[in-house]
Amino acid sequence: MRTLRLVGMAIVAVIMCVNFAACSDDDDEDTPNNPLIGTWKEDVADGEISMIWKFNADGTGTEQEINTGEPEELYSFTYTYDSKTSILVVNYGEYNGEDEIDSYDVTINGNTMTTKDRDYGYETTWKKTK
Repeated sequence: MRTLRLVGMAIVAVIMCVNFAACSDDDDEDTPNNPLIGTWKEDVADGEISMIWKFNADGTGTEQEINTGEPEELYSFTYTYDSKTSILVVNYGEYNGEDEIDSYDVTINGNTMTTKDRDYGYETTWKKTK
């Protein structure tokens, strides 16, 4: 009887060890994979007016127009990006008493991003610089 109890305890100990070893840290699955993070420059011909978007991991960003090679005023925004639907929503804050919000369908292929404005349908191609 004593041997049977010892064998039973050993089996329980093995099962507990296997159980704990099978559990891994799942925190990395909760961390959103945001391919937008970084700096994106509008892909236009040299000399044309272009835009630069910078997306931060904390949901903030900046937009800056480049006109004849010179940077213009920097605008701050907040954004959300849904990786399942590939929808980007940019909120520039209040302008003329209303929130200025733009939304885009986003396609990312390596260091190239294409955005399609959900209201007006125009498409823009961006290249990741950082």
